[in-house]
Amino acid sequence: MNGRPAQPIGGGRMIVVDPTSGLSGDMFLAGLFALGASRARVEREVSGLRGLEPFRIVFGRVKRHGIVAGRARVVCEAAAKHRHLGDILDMIERSRLDGRVKELAAGAFELLGRAEGAIHGLPASRVHFHEVGAVDSIVDMVGAVVALSDLGFPPIYHRPFLLGSGTVRTAHGVLPVPAPATIELLKGRTVRFGASMGEVVTPTGAALMKALAKEISPLRPIRPRRVVYAAGTRAESENPGMLRLIEAERAAFEREIFCVRTSIDDMNPELYQHVQELLFERGAIEVYLTQLVMKKGRPGVLVTVLCEPASLEEVIDTLFGETTTLGVRVSTEGRAELERWTETVPTSFGEVTVKRGRLPDGTVKSAPEYESCKGIARRKGVPIGRVYDEARAAKGTARRAGVPKGKAAEGTRGSRGTARAAARSGKKRRKGGSR
Repeated sequence: MNGRPAQPIGGGRMIVVDPTSGLSGDMFLAGLFALGASRARVEREVSGLRGLEPFRIVFGRVKRHGIVAGRARVVCEAAAKHRHLGDILDMIERSRLDGRVKELAAGAFELLGRAEGAIHGLPASRVHFHEVGAVDSIVDMVGAVVALSDLGFPPIYHRPFLLGSGTVRTAHGVLPVPAPATIELLKGRTVRFGASMGEVVTPTGAALMKALAKEISPLRPIRPRRVVYAAGTRAESENPGMLRLIEAERAAFEREIFCVRTSIDDMNPELYQHVQELLFERGAIEVYLTQLVMKKGRPGVLVTVLCEPASLEEVIDTLFGETTTLGVRVSTEGRAELERWTETVPTSFGEVTVKRGRLPDGTVKSAPEYESCKGIARRKGVPIGRVYDEARAAKGTARRAGVPKGKAAEGTRGSRGTARAAARSGKKRRKGGSR
Protein backbone atom coordinates (compact mmCIF):
# COMPACT_ATOMS: atom_id res chain seq x y z
CA MET A 1 0.00 0.00 0.00
CA ASN A 2 1.25 3.46 -0.80
CA GLY A 3 4.00 2.15 -3.06
CA ARG A 4 3.32 4.54 -5.94
CA PRO A 5 5.70 7.45 -6.71
CA ALA A 6 4.78 10.52 -4.68
CA GLN A 7 3.22 13.50 -6.39
CA PRO A 8 4.96 16.56 -4.93
CA ILE A 9 2.61 19.04 -3.33
CA GLY A 10 2.69 21.91 -5.79
CA GLY A 11 3.63 25.55 -5.41
CA GLY A 12 1.14 27.65 -3.53
CA ARG A 13 0.11 24.61 -1.45
CA MET A 14 0.93 23.97 2.18
CA ILE A 15 0.19 21.43 4.90
CA VAL A 16 -1.68 22.53 8.03
CA VAL A 17 -1.27 20.17 10.98
CA ASP A 18 -4.26 20.04 13.34
CA PRO A 19 -3.03 18.40 16.58
CA THR A 20 -6.14 18.94 18.71
CA SER A 21 -6.93 15.20 18.93
CA GLY A 22 -3.42 13.82 18.95
CA LEU A 23 0.15 14.31 17.74
CA SER A 24 3.08 11.91 17.81
CA GLY A 25 5.93 11.01 15.51
CA ASP A 26 4.18 7.93 14.12
CA MET A 27 0.93 9.87 13.56
CA PHE A 28 2.74 12.57 11.60
CA LEU A 29 4.57 9.97 9.51
CA ALA A 30 1.29 8.14 8.80
CA GLY A 31 -0.35 11.40 7.78
CA LEU A 32 2.42 12.12 5.29
CA PHE A 33 1.98 8.62 3.84
CA ALA A 34 -1.75 9.32 3.50
CA LEU A 35 -0.87 12.48 1.54
CA GLY A 36 1.16 10.40 -0.91
CA ALA A 37 4.69 10.11 0.46
CA SER A 38 6.39 6.85 -0.50
CA ARG A 39 6.62 4.33 2.34
CA ALA A 40 9.17 2.35 0.33
CA ARG A 41 11.44 5.37 -0.08
CA VAL A 42 11.24 6.24 3.61
CA GLU A 43 12.01 2.65 4.61
CA ARG A 44 14.91 2.45 2.14
CA GLU A 45 16.57 5.74 3.08
CA VAL A 46 16.17 5.44 6.85
CA SER A 47 17.54 1.87 6.69
CA GLY A 48 20.80 3.48 5.54
CA LEU A 49 21.46 4.90 9.01
CA ARG A 50 24.57 3.06 10.21
CA GLY A 51 24.03 1.01 13.34
CA LEU A 52 20.24 1.09 13.16
CA GLU A 53 18.64 -2.29 13.76
CA PRO A 54 16.72 -3.87 10.85
CA PHE A 55 13.07 -2.78 10.67
CA ARG A 56 10.10 -2.51 8.38
CA ILE A 57 7.21 -0.04 8.24
CA VAL A 58 3.66 -1.34 8.07
CA PHE A 59 1.13 1.19 6.78
CA GLY A 60 -2.59 0.48 6.74
CA ARG A 61 -6.03 1.87 7.56
CA VAL A 62 -8.01 1.77 10.79
CA LYS A 63 -11.33 3.27 11.84
CA ARG A 64 -11.53 5.55 14.87
CA HIS A 65 -14.80 7.11 16.03
CA GLY A 66 -16.24 6.32 12.61
CA ILE A 67 -13.39 8.01 10.69
CA VAL A 68 -10.96 6.10 8.45
CA ALA A 69 -7.37 7.00 9.34
CA GLY A 70 -3.89 5.92 8.26
CA ARG A 71 -1.73 4.02 10.70
CA ALA A 72 2.04 3.52 10.51
CA ARG A 73 3.84 0.96 12.68
CA VAL A 74 7.56 0.30 12.87
CA VAL A 75 8.26 -3.42 13.32
CA CYS A 76 11.67 -4.39 14.68
CA GLU A 77 12.62 -7.84 16.01
CA ALA A 78 15.73 -6.64 17.85
CA ALA A 79 15.65 -5.58 21.50
CA ALA A 80 15.14 -1.87 22.14
CA LYS A 81 18.40 0.07 22.39
CA HIS A 82 18.85 3.37 24.19
CA ARG A 83 21.16 5.96 22.66
CA HIS A 84 22.77 9.29 23.52
CA LEU A 85 21.93 12.34 21.42
CA GLY A 86 25.45 12.26 19.97
CA ASP A 87 24.97 8.68 18.77
CA ILE A 88 21.84 9.62 16.82
CA LEU A 89 23.37 12.79 15.36
CA ASP A 90 26.41 10.76 14.26
CA MET A 91 24.13 8.19 12.56
CA ILE A 92 22.40 10.99 10.65
CA GLU A 93 25.62 12.78 9.72
CA ARG A 94 27.34 9.60 8.41
CA SER A 95 24.32 8.54 6.36
CA ARG A 96 23.71 9.12 2.65
CA LEU A 97 20.59 11.17 3.32
CA ASP A 98 20.07 14.39 1.38
CA GLY A 99 21.73 17.41 2.97
CA ARG A 100 18.48 19.16 3.78
CA VAL A 101 17.02 15.98 5.26
CA LYS A 102 20.10 15.60 7.46
CA GLU A 103 19.87 19.19 8.66
CA LEU A 104 16.17 19.07 9.54
CA ALA A 105 16.27 15.62 11.14
CA ALA A 106 19.31 16.53 13.22
CA GLY A 107 17.63 19.80 14.17
CA ALA A 108 14.59 17.97 15.52
CA PHE A 109 16.74 15.69 17.66
CA GLU A 110 18.85 18.61 18.89
CA LEU A 111 15.71 20.45 20.00
CA LEU A 112 14.59 17.35 21.85
CA GLY A 113 18.03 16.95 23.39
CA ARG A 114 18.09 20.55 24.61
CA ALA A 115 14.61 20.13 26.11
CA GLU A 116 15.60 16.94 27.93
CA GLY A 117 18.84 18.55 29.06
CA ALA A 118 17.01 21.56 30.49
CA ILE A 119 14.75 19.24 32.49
CA HIS A 120 17.53 17.04 33.85
CA GLY A 121 20.13 19.79 34.31
CA LEU A 122 22.49 18.35 31.68
CA PRO A 123 24.08 19.68 28.50
CA ALA A 124 22.32 18.32 25.43
CA SER A 125 25.42 16.29 24.45
CA ARG A 126 25.07 14.21 27.63
CA VAL A 127 21.37 13.48 27.29
CA HIS A 128 20.62 9.75 27.19
CA PHE A 129 17.48 8.97 25.21
CA HIS A 130 15.35 6.06 26.36
CA GLU A 131 12.12 5.70 24.36
CA VAL A 132 13.32 8.24 21.80
CA GLY A 133 16.57 6.36 21.25
CA ALA A 134 14.73 3.23 20.16
CA VAL A 135 14.33 2.21 16.53
CA ASP A 136 10.68 3.22 16.18
CA SER A 137 11.26 6.80 17.37
CA ILE A 138 14.30 7.26 15.12
CA VAL A 139 12.35 5.92 12.14
CA ASP A 140 9.37 8.14 12.96
CA MET A 141 11.43 11.34 13.20
CA VAL A 142 13.95 10.82 10.41
CA GLY A 143 11.29 9.13 8.27
CA ALA A 144 8.97 12.15 8.60
CA VAL A 145 11.66 14.41 7.13
CA VAL A 146 12.33 11.95 4.29
CA ALA A 147 8.57 11.81 3.61
CA LEU A 148 8.43 15.61 3.45
CA SER A 149 11.32 15.54 0.98
CA ASP A 150 9.34 13.04 -1.11
CA LEU A 151 6.44 15.51 -1.15
CA GLY A 152 8.69 18.36 -2.28
CA PHE A 153 9.13 20.03 1.14
CA PRO A 154 5.84 21.94 1.17
CA PRO A 155 5.55 24.64 3.88
CA ILE A 156 4.25 23.19 7.17
CA TYR A 157 2.05 25.08 9.64
CA HIS A 158 0.32 23.90 12.78
CA ARG A 159 -2.71 24.96 14.77
CA PRO A 160 -2.51 25.45 18.58
CA PHE A 161 -1.80 22.34 20.65
CA LEU A 162 -4.45 20.86 22.94
CA LEU A 163 -2.62 19.01 25.72
CA GLY A 164 -4.00 16.16 27.79
CA SER A 165 -4.07 15.58 31.53
CA GLY A 166 -3.27 12.84 34.05
CA THR A 167 0.03 10.95 34.09
CA VAL A 168 2.21 8.94 31.73
CA ARG A 169 4.66 6.13 32.52
CA THR A 170 8.21 6.74 31.22
CA ALA A 171 11.70 5.35 31.79
CA HIS A 172 12.03 7.97 34.55
CA GLY A 173 8.84 6.81 36.27
CA VAL A 174 5.31 8.20 36.29
CA LEU A 175 5.28 11.83 35.14
CA PRO A 176 2.53 14.41 34.72
CA VAL A 177 0.89 15.03 31.34
CA PRO A 178 1.97 16.86 29.31
CA ALA A 179 5.35 15.20 29.68
CA PRO A 180 8.05 17.65 30.85
CA ALA A 181 9.89 17.44 27.52
CA THR A 182 6.70 18.20 25.60
CA ILE A 183 5.88 21.41 27.45
CA GLU A 184 9.56 22.44 27.36
CA LEU A 185 9.62 22.03 23.57
CA LEU A 186 6.41 23.98 23.08
CA LYS A 187 7.69 27.15 24.75
CA GLY A 188 6.75 30.04 22.50
CA ARG A 189 3.91 28.13 20.81
CA THR A 190 0.21 28.38 21.70
CA VAL A 191 -1.08 25.55 23.89
CA ARG A 192 -4.33 24.83 25.69
CA PHE A 193 -4.87 22.37 28.53
CA GLY A 194 -7.73 19.96 27.91
CA ALA A 195 -9.59 17.52 30.13
CA SER A 196 -8.77 14.47 28.00
CA MET A 197 -6.92 11.89 30.09
CA GLY A 198 -3.61 10.68 28.76
CA GLU A 199 -0.83 11.96 26.54
CA VAL A 200 -2.27 13.78 23.52
CA VAL A 201 0.98 15.37 22.29
CA THR A 202 4.21 13.39 22.65
CA PRO A 203 7.76 14.78 22.83
CA THR A 204 8.61 13.43 19.36
CA GLY A 205 5.53 15.07 17.87
CA ALA A 206 6.34 18.35 19.60
CA ALA A 207 9.98 18.24 18.43
CA LEU A 208 8.94 17.66 14.81
CA MET A 209 6.53 20.60 14.87
CA LYS A 210 9.08 22.89 16.52
CA ALA A 211 11.72 21.95 13.93
CA LEU A 212 9.60 21.78 10.78
CA ALA A 213 6.49 23.93 11.24
CA LYS A 214 5.37 27.45 12.03
CA GLU A 215 2.25 28.31 13.96
CA ILE A 216 -0.56 29.49 11.70
CA SER A 217 -2.50 32.59 12.70
CA PRO A 218 -6.20 31.96 13.41
CA LEU A 219 -6.91 34.91 11.10
CA ARG A 220 -5.05 33.47 8.13
CA PRO A 221 -7.40 32.31 5.35
CA ILE A 222 -6.72 29.02 3.55
CA ARG A 223 -8.49 26.93 0.91
CA PRO A 224 -8.55 23.26 1.97
CA ARG A 225 -7.99 20.87 -0.95
CA ARG A 226 -7.41 17.53 0.75
CA VAL A 227 -7.87 16.29 4.32
CA VAL A 228 -6.34 13.11 5.74
CA TYR A 229 -6.34 11.52 9.21
CA ALA A 230 -3.67 9.53 11.01
CA ALA A 231 -4.25 7.30 14.04
CA GLY A 232 -1.96 6.61 16.97
CA THR A 233 -1.68 3.57 19.21
CA ARG A 234 -4.35 4.51 21.76
CA ALA A 235 -7.68 3.12 20.53
CA GLU A 236 -10.06 3.10 23.51
CA SER A 237 -10.60 6.65 24.71
CA GLU A 238 -13.03 9.52 24.56
CA ASN A 239 -10.35 11.30 22.58
CA PRO A 240 -10.11 9.73 19.08
CA GLY A 241 -6.31 9.86 19.20
CA MET A 242 -6.06 11.11 15.62
CA LEU A 243 -4.02 13.73 13.81
CA ARG A 244 -5.58 15.71 10.98
CA LEU A 245 -3.49 17.03 8.09
CA ILE A 246 -4.96 19.56 5.68
CA GLU A 247 -3.40 20.17 2.29
CA ALA A 248 -4.45 23.72 1.45
CA GLU A 249 -3.86 26.60 -0.90
CA ARG A 250 -2.59 29.84 0.46
CA ALA A 251 -5.56 32.18 0.08
CA ALA A 252 -5.40 35.92 -0.54
CA PHE A 253 -1.90 36.59 0.81
CA GLU A 254 1.47 34.92 0.53
CA ARG A 255 2.32 35.46 4.18
CA GLU A 256 1.36 37.35 7.29
CA ILE A 257 3.24 40.07 9.12
CA PHE A 258 2.65 41.94 12.35
CA CYS A 259 1.67 45.60 12.47
CA VAL A 260 2.64 47.42 15.67
CA ARG A 261 1.24 50.92 16.29
CA THR A 262 1.55 53.46 19.05
CA SER A 263 0.42 57.13 19.33
CA ILE A 264 2.82 59.54 21.07
CA ASP A 265 2.30 63.21 22.01
CA ASP A 266 5.02 63.85 24.60
CA MET A 267 8.34 62.94 22.98
CA ASN A 268 11.13 65.11 21.63
CA PRO A 269 10.77 64.97 17.79
CA GLU A 270 14.57 64.83 17.40
CA LEU A 271 14.55 61.30 18.84
CA TYR A 272 12.36 59.68 16.18
CA GLN A 273 15.18 59.17 13.66
CA HIS A 274 17.21 57.26 16.27
CA VAL A 275 14.19 55.09 17.10
CA GLN A 276 13.58 54.35 13.41
CA GLU A 277 17.19 53.29 12.89
CA LEU A 278 17.08 50.96 15.90
CA LEU A 279 13.81 49.40 14.73
CA PHE A 280 15.28 48.65 11.30
CA GLU A 281 18.37 47.12 12.90
CA ARG A 282 16.12 44.88 15.02
CA GLY A 283 14.09 43.41 12.20
CA ALA A 284 11.47 45.96 11.14
CA ILE A 285 10.37 45.72 7.51
CA GLU A 286 8.92 49.23 7.48
CA VAL A 287 8.76 52.08 9.99
CA TYR A 288 6.77 55.22 9.24
CA LEU A 289 5.42 58.22 11.14
CA THR A 290 2.03 59.89 10.71
CA GLN A 291 1.13 63.32 12.10
CA LEU A 292 -1.89 63.32 14.44
CA VAL A 293 -3.98 65.78 16.42
CA MET A 294 -4.56 64.09 19.75
CA LYS A 295 -6.61 64.91 22.87
CA LYS A 296 -6.71 68.52 24.02
CA GLY A 297 -5.51 69.53 20.55
CA ARG A 298 -1.98 68.26 21.14
CA PRO A 299 0.12 67.47 18.05
CA GLY A 300 1.15 63.84 18.06
CA VAL A 301 2.81 61.11 15.99
CA LEU A 302 1.51 57.65 15.09
CA VAL A 303 4.48 55.27 14.90
CA THR A 304 3.71 52.25 12.69
CA VAL A 305 6.10 49.29 12.46
CA LEU A 306 5.73 46.26 10.17
CA CYS A 307 7.74 43.18 11.09
CA GLU A 308 8.00 39.41 10.76
CA PRO A 309 6.75 37.26 13.67
CA ALA A 310 10.34 36.44 14.71
CA SER A 311 11.10 40.16 15.25
CA LEU A 312 7.90 41.10 17.08
CA GLU A 313 9.29 40.84 20.60
CA GLU A 314 12.35 42.97 19.81
CA VAL A 315 10.24 45.60 18.04
CA ILE A 316 7.90 45.93 21.05
CA ASP A 317 10.84 46.04 23.48
CA THR A 318 12.45 48.80 21.40
CA LEU A 319 9.30 50.93 21.38
CA PHE A 320 8.92 50.58 25.15
CA GLY A 321 12.60 51.23 25.83
CA GLU A 322 13.28 54.05 23.36
CA THR A 323 10.01 56.05 23.30
CA THR A 324 7.65 57.53 25.88
CA THR A 325 4.81 55.18 24.98
CA LEU A 326 3.07 53.14 27.69
CA GLY A 327 1.31 50.75 25.32
CA VAL A 328 1.26 49.45 21.75
CA ARG A 329 -1.39 47.88 19.53
CA VAL A 330 -0.52 44.67 17.65
CA SER A 331 -2.42 43.18 14.72
CA THR A 332 -1.70 40.83 11.81
CA GLU A 333 -1.90 41.82 8.16
CA GLY A 334 -1.60 39.93 4.91
CA ARG A 335 1.43 40.74 2.76
CA ALA A 336 1.41 40.01 -0.98
CA GLU A 337 4.78 40.37 -2.68
CA LEU A 338 6.07 40.24 -6.21
CA GLU A 339 8.99 38.02 -7.13
CA ARG A 340 11.86 40.47 -6.82
CA TRP A 341 15.63 40.78 -7.08
CA THR A 342 18.36 43.37 -7.62
CA GLU A 343 20.69 43.92 -10.54
CA THR A 344 23.52 46.29 -11.37
CA VAL A 345 23.10 48.23 -14.62
CA PRO A 346 25.67 50.30 -16.56
CA THR A 347 25.24 54.06 -16.96
CA SER A 348 27.59 56.75 -18.23
CA PHE A 349 28.30 57.61 -14.57
CA GLY A 350 29.02 54.05 -13.42
CA GLU A 351 27.11 50.97 -12.29
CA VAL A 352 23.83 51.57 -10.47
CA THR A 353 21.83 49.09 -8.39
CA VAL A 354 18.26 48.60 -9.64
CA LYS A 355 15.39 46.76 -7.95
CA ARG A 356 13.30 44.53 -10.22
CA GLY A 357 9.82 43.11 -9.63
CA ARG A 358 7.95 40.61 -11.82
CA LEU A 359 4.20 41.19 -12.24
CA PRO A 360 1.79 38.24 -12.52
CA ASP A 361 1.63 38.67 -16.31
CA GLY A 362 5.42 38.37 -16.54
CA THR A 363 6.13 42.08 -17.03
CA VAL A 364 9.15 43.34 -15.10
CA LYS A 365 9.01 46.70 -13.34
CA SER A 366 12.16 48.51 -12.21
CA ALA A 367 13.21 51.16 -9.71
CA PRO A 368 16.75 52.50 -9.23
CA GLU A 369 18.05 52.15 -5.68
CA TYR A 370 18.17 55.57 -4.02
CA GLU A 371 21.39 55.09 -2.04
CA SER A 372 23.23 53.85 -5.14
CA CYS A 373 22.04 56.82 -7.22
CA LYS A 374 22.83 59.29 -4.45
CA GLY A 375 26.39 58.00 -4.05
CA ILE A 376 27.10 58.27 -7.77
CA ALA A 377 25.50 61.73 -8.04
CA ARG A 378 27.71 63.04 -5.25
CA ARG A 379 30.89 61.45 -6.56
CA LYS A 380 30.31 62.66 -10.14
CA GLY A 381 28.76 66.00 -9.24
CA VAL A 382 25.67 65.45 -11.41
CA PRO A 383 21.94 65.82 -10.64
CA ILE A 384 20.54 62.66 -9.08
CA GLY A 385 17.62 62.80 -11.55
CA ARG A 386 20.00 62.18 -14.48
CA VAL A 387 21.39 59.10 -12.76
CA TYR A 388 17.84 57.87 -12.14
CA ASP A 389 16.83 58.37 -15.78
CA GLU A 390 19.83 56.48 -17.18
CA ALA A 391 19.41 53.65 -14.68
CA ARG A 392 15.72 53.24 -15.62
CA ALA A 393 16.60 52.98 -19.30
CA ALA A 394 19.54 50.60 -18.88
CA LYS A 395 19.37 46.81 -19.10
CA GLY A 396 20.81 44.61 -16.38
CA THR A 397 24.25 43.12 -16.99
CA ALA A 398 24.94 41.24 -13.77
CA ARG A 399 22.72 39.83 -11.08
CA ARG A 400 23.93 40.73 -7.61
CA ALA A 401 25.85 37.88 -6.03
CA GLY A 402 23.94 35.85 -3.48
CA VAL A 403 20.48 36.63 -4.88
CA PRO A 404 19.12 33.54 -6.64
CA LYS A 405 17.29 34.01 -9.87
CA GLY A 406 13.59 34.41 -9.40
CA LYS A 407 13.77 34.62 -5.60
CA ALA A 408 13.18 37.40 -3.12
CA ALA A 409 16.25 36.86 -0.99
CA GLU A 410 17.36 38.64 2.17
CA GLY A 411 19.20 41.76 1.20
CA THR A 412 17.19 42.50 -1.96
CA ARG A 413 15.42 45.40 -0.31
CA GLY A 414 18.23 47.87 -0.80
CA SER A 415 21.12 48.89 1.38
CA ARG A 416 18.95 49.35 4.45
CA GLY A 417 17.55 45.81 4.08
CA THR A 418 21.08 44.45 3.67
CA ALA A 419 22.20 46.25 6.81
CA ARG A 420 19.26 44.87 8.76
CA ALA A 421 20.00 41.33 7.56
CA ALA A 422 23.64 41.68 8.59
CA ALA A 423 22.65 43.02 11.99
CA ARG A 424 20.29 40.12 12.59
CA SER A 425 22.88 37.61 11.41
CA GLY A 426 25.49 39.09 13.73
CA LYS A 427 23.08 39.01 16.63
CA LYS A 428 22.35 35.31 16.09
CA ARG A 429 26.05 34.53 16.02
CA ARG A 430 26.60 36.41 19.28
CA LYS A 431 23.81 34.41 20.93
CA GLY A 432 25.30 31.13 19.74
CA GLY A 433 22.73 30.61 16.99
CA SER A 434 19.47 28.75 16.97
CA ARG A 435 17.89 26.44 14.55
